[in-house]
Order: sequence, then structure tokens, then C-alpha cells
Amino acid sequence: MPIRTIYFDESGFTGYNLLDSSQPIFAIASTDVDEQQTEVILRESFPNYQGPEFKFSNIWGTQNRAGLLKFASHLRALQDHSFVYMIDKRFAVLTKIVDFLIEPYITDAGYDFYDDGFCWKYCNYIYFGLTHFAPPELLESLLKHYQVFSRDPSRESLARLRTQLKFMASSSDERVKIFLEQMELGARLFHEYHDLEKFRGSDELQLTTMLAIVSHWRQTYPEDFAAIHDASSNFLRGKDLWDRITNNNVPSQMHRQGDGTFVEFPLRVVSMTAVDSKNSRSIQFCDILAGLTTRHFNPRIEGDDRKFMDDVISAGLEDITYNGIRPSHVFPDQIPPKRLTGPDIVDQMTSIIFGPHNEK
Repeated sequence: MPIRTIYFDESGFTGYNLLDSSQPIFAIASTDVDEQQTEVILRESFPNYQGPEFKFSNIWGTQNRAGLLKFASHLRALQDHSFVYMIDKRFAVLTKIVDFLIEPYITDAGYDFYDDGFCWKYCNYIYFGLTHFAPPELLESLLKHYQVFSRDPSRESLARLRTQLKFMASSSDERVKIFLEQMELGARLFHEYHDLEKFRGSDELQLTTMLAIVSHWRQTYPEDFAAIHDASSNFLRGKDLWDRITNNNVPSQMHRQGDGTFVEFPLRVVSMTAVDSKNSRSIQFCDILAGLTTRHFNPRIEGDDRKFMDDVISAGLEDITYNGIRPSHVFPDQIPPKRLTGPDIVDQMTSIIFGPHNEK
């Protein structure tokens, strides 16, 4: 089987602080466009650029920014050769609350919380309620208190979170009270479903994003993949877990994803190579594409910057294929979710990661 080389780079990483107001969007861009073609694109787009590598942060606030329009015009021909996955960090925190506080006891009651993208749709439902039937400070307080707990999980911080959820529920509009009561119940039952001493990773974004991107490429193309990323990036800090997920000894299976679609395992990633971005025009191409994505979805971009971004979108950025975690008006088809008829996606992923094929 021939090998397709995929390049990656990220933008908007703020560590485990997912509520950084200056950088509310995280994105990883990917492409299979080779080094020769990206060299041409970058040189044509930014003919006056000075420096050893093309970086979005060195382009956006300079006279070279006009070249982003030319860069975007090249994207029209690359719909099937570039893919971006973006995450609205604030909404991601809400999805973590639902994943770790509500999902466990709903699944334990015999319902499939992830079938047909139910979890994602339910998060949209909660977000809609909190942003339409509650003062803005309620959502901000909810996210802040959960983030405090998730960054320093302990019996004390869990107790404080539960107290805050109980207070919020008691003083909320009836239309959102039920969501907060569900969260408070999840905090009350937390010890039944999680080992608090080992509870880590609630704020992780890189691995989730990389998995979503590789899954997209697997759904689109049949080849094996060689992945190349910037050596200074952060998205493979959990290399052991990534190696387990991409182990080519994983039994062949169709794995259901959180949005309800399916991807075939093994993912057939035959290599993962870190390189200095100075030596890869394709990684630099991804750096610029990821940077544009974080600006596009950033609600703080206003005035002349927003007008310029609108022009970039019209010039070709709108043609790029992307997916991600952000609020939308797609809500559950039914509540409660469908009955569980077999292993859910959490059980399936656990089997992929900790199955006998990954025993050392």
C-alpha cells in the first residue's frame, strides 16, 4: 500500500488554561500538499517576507498580511488536501463537564450517551439554555468552577464544586435548573465512576484533536499515513497513549466517534516524525492555516480585522474542509438517549488502548 504523508501544525495552545480570553480557539491544521507545492504557494503569497520560516504570528500584524488573501486563493484547489480541526475552548470545558459529571450515571442507567452524537447534541442543548435563559455570568461561573476542580482535583475541590453547582441550581431559571441539578448529581456520584487520585486529562485538547484529524484522513483515503509535525508543538505530549491508539495491531473494527460517524481501525499511521518547522514548508503552510482558523472563529476579532478576515474567507478560506467542537443549533432527536445495546464508544476506545495488542 502506498504511503500518504500528512503534515500538521497548531495554533492557540494555552496549556491547561482553557479559559484564556485572549486565545479562545485552538486549532490544528493538516495537509498532504508536498514541500515543493507549499514552497510555491508561500513564495507567491508573501514575496517580500523576510525570515527563515513563514509564521502566521510574523505575518498577521505586518505589511505581509495582505498576502493572506493570495494564500487563501490557493486554498480553493486544496479542499481534499487540507483539513482543520478547531476547538472553542469554553465550549470544550462544557463538554468535559457533561462527559465527566453527567455521562457516567446516564450510561450506568442503560442508555447510550454517545449514539448518533447524542453527547455533542446535548451539550448544544445545555449551551443554548445557559446562553438564552440565564445571565451570562452563570455560564462563566460554571466553567470557571469546573476548571478550578479539573486543574487541581481533590476531595476538597470536588466538594467546593458540588456546593457551587447546588447553589447555581437553586437560584436558576427552571429551564436551566435541570442541567445544573444533573451536574450536581454527577459531582455527588463522582467517586463511584472515577478514581479521584488518578483523575487527569480533563483539560487535554491535543490528543483529541489529532485523533479527530487522523480519523478524517482515514475516512477519506485508503493509504497508510506517515505523519510529520513540528518538533516544538505540544500535541503529542501523551506519546504513550497516542502510540497505543495508533498501534497497527489493534483488531480491525469500525469505531463510532462522538459525532456519530464511524472510522476504521487500525488507523494505519506507520510513522510519526517530529521535524524543525524551519525545514518544512508544508508545516509552515499548516501554521498559517491554523492561525487563520483561530482568527476566523475568535469572537474578539472585530472592526478592520474582522472585515479583513471576511475578505480572506471569501478569497478561499471558506472552501477548506474543517470540523471541530463548537456550539451549534443541532439538538438531540430524543431525550433520554437510545438504550445501550452493546459497548459504547468509551468501552470501545478503552479496548483499543488497553487491549492485549498493547500489552508490553
